[in-house]
Amino acid sequence: MKVWLVGAGPGDPELMTRKAWRLLSQADVIMHDALMDVAGMKEAAPCAQWIEVGKRLGQPSVEQEFICRAMVGYAKRGLKVVRLKGGDPAMFGRVAEEIQACRAHQIDVEIVPGVTAACAAAADLQSSLTLRGISRSVVFVTPRIGRRETNTHNEWLSAVMAAETAVLYMAGAQAREICTALIQAGKSGDTPICIVESASRAGAKLKLTLADVVRDGTPSYTGPVSLLIGHALAQAQADNTIDQPSSATQVLVDQVNPYDLAFG
Repeated sequence: MKVWLVGAGPGDPELMTRKAWRLLSQADVIMHDALMDVAGMKEAAPCAQWIEVGKRLGQPSVEQEFICRAMVGYAKRGLKVVRLKGGDPAMFGRVAEEIQACRAHQIDVEIVPGVTAACAAAADLQSSLTLRGISRSVVFVTPRIGRRETNTHNEWLSAVMAAETAVLYMAGAQAREICTALIQAGKSGDTPICIVESASRAGAKLKLTLADVVRDGTPSYTGPVSLLIGHALAQAQADNTIDQPSSATQVLVDQVNPYDLAFG
């Protein structure tokens, strides 16, 4: 018995790895996140059973416990199970819980990495996350915490302040609060911040400063948003216009359970 935890990448099916595509083609059951181009990815496995188990912010979603039970149940029936996860499985993807569930039932696990949203967003901006003489450290963080967790010390803020470049996942709706907290903590208001919606696919790409966001806020977005912060992004290319909203079936992001989210 075996389960494959596969990274689908940031949205564009062509950014999936060859190994991920091959495993899809061999799967009997594919349990996939929401907000991904399922139609495009089904080209790899048109005969497999595709089951959406994604989590959407503010909407009813499948509980993680159910996902783990179903994944184990299919594997015990001798089916080839792929758990297809947005971005990279190891990046804010609840992969530890799914590994633990499989191990508890003596089911082998293989993890297949995927392109995470931060890297796709940097590519969209034609920018590097590191820059000689400017940035030698990058941190990936999220300000959101689980419902059973506490975060009274704003660990995300300490991490961002300590790094020269930061990428914040699942933080678009809190952009103004985040920028305010960073400035209050001592980061310069002229620090560049790029806002990328639906990385690797159609979506807004804005280049602002922390002070701009504190003053004016940001638009509302229909797709997943990454915030990229740091002086390495000074030469990032963004048109500061909002494209047509991406369809919910055409975009994806590293997922967490919306019921588990609370701004720290």
